[in-house]
Amino acid sequence: MDGQWTKKLSWWRMLCERSAGSTDHFGHGFHAVESFRQKLSQERKRAERAGKPLLVMVVTAGGGFEDAPAAFLGRLAKELPGCLRDTDICGALEGRAAGAILIEVAADKVKEAERCVGNKVTGMLRSCFGEEAASRMVVTFRLYPESGGDSAAFDLLFFPEVNATTAKTPGALAKRALDLVGSLTALLLLSPIFLLAPLAIRLGSEGPVFFVQERYGLNGVRFKLLKFRSMHVNRDDAIHREFVKELIEGRIDAGEDTVYKITSDPRVTGVGRFLRAYSLDELPQLFNVLKGEMSLVGPRPPIHYEVENYRGWQRNRLIGKKPGITGAWQVSGRSSTNFDEMVRLDLRYLRNWSVLLDLKILLMTPMAVLRCRGAY
Repeated sequence: MDGQWTKKLSWWRMLCERSAGSTDHFGHGFHAVESFRQKLSQERKRAERAGKPLLVMVVTAGGGFEDAPAAFLGRLAKELPGCLRDTDICGALEGRAAGAILIEVAADKVKEAERCVGNKVTGMLRSCFGEEAASRMVVTFRLYPESGGDSAAFDLLFFPEVNATTAKTPGALAKRALDLVGSLTALLLLSPIFLLAPLAIRLGSEGPVFFVQERYGLNGVRFKLLKFRSMHVNRDDAIHREFVKELIEGRIDAGEDTVYKITSDPRVTGVGRFLRAYSLDELPQLFNVLKGEMSLVGPRPPIHYEVENYRGWQRNRLIGKKPGITGAWQVSGRSSTNFDEMVRLDLRYLRNWSVLLDLKILLMTPMAVLRCRGAY
């Protein structure tokens, strides 16, 4: 009888440990899914602080393991650590995949590390699973932060704390409800502006009423942002590209006169200057809010050539929340805030987000707009 209770107690302890994700169930230095997720998040933050790249290898099972992912991962748990350094971290990923965090790989050694580790792992797969099965397995490498402004710049492998269920939390649903009610109310109250602004734009210069531009949104997903046109058509954006690059790199002195926007931009029309001064050019983004691409409150959605110059930690401002029409940056001086401080304001907002904070920022926005501080 005591033996039966001992077996039941051992089984219960094992179940609790697996649920908590605190035990290495595979052994041999191979982490379970939840434990490896925590390691990924921790190493990403470490790489951000050190300003160094983070290299992760992913091994994905091919056909033949659909019904037996445990067999695939169990074999890798025994063999994969032998292909890595003692300081590297390996473990299970969602589905039929495993990963390895390659610690402290210098930026100029990334390609060499990929080639060396890739050859070892490929040889191990052939030895353990046979040529045919190994040929259906895929070994890839993922680098954080990826350079450039493409979709790889927002590889959610490195953000395991962000997942699909986030959009279904009570807080997220409340934020969406606030966006729908707020945007519909604003469209109704501001409808006279939507009638007068197009007339002024067409009378002031030739070209369309609306300006459509691709921007980065939630988790790096691209969308078409709407604005009232405030510039002459077919103007070169080279001047703004260079300005943004210098600002992000800190080559423009910070201070009260440092602005995110160019103060005397020759591309802006006379009507456009008025629209920009009172942020009226941003009003069509209420339709982006209705479509679910933006929120009333959130980080400012960046242009692709801005993201191309981001450092790793700066990309975090787009993770976990939709971009907004207004936000902490806009009510804190708007363009009179230097770039790094703008990013820190966004990150602070993301950490401390609540519906009450959104309401507070919305209530502060009209006064910030009327002061016209930092708007050009």
